[in-house]
Amino acid sequence: LSPCAQVLRDGRRRSLPAEELVPGDIVFLAAGDRVPADLRLVELRSLRVEEAALTGESVPVEKALNAVAPDALVGDRACMAFAGTLVTYGHGVGVVTATGLATEIGRISAL
Repeated sequence: LSPCAQVLRDGRRRSLPAEELVPGDIVFLAAGDRVPADLRLVELRSLRVEEAALTGESVPVEKALNAVAPDALVGDRACMAFAGTLVTYGHGVGVVTATGLATEIGRISAL
């Protein structure tokens, strides 16, 4: 879904192939990046993400840090960035929560 990601590993920022990400990794996002895994956002600056592939929304979604209910629908999870979506504006930092087939897009493709 994304060829590489900016990750914090061993105390320093580095670029890694997206397939090497594991839950718990810290990922940095910027405008133009494809989100490499499902992420719980922990920092952001005016972050907007195009989620049309998952939600059908025609405009980018503004992200927030507020937690949501565990059973919230994908489109209501403003505190998450999902694998395969595109960052259209701003910057963010997130913790990997799922990779590969465990991501939302992975579940859809498994159907």
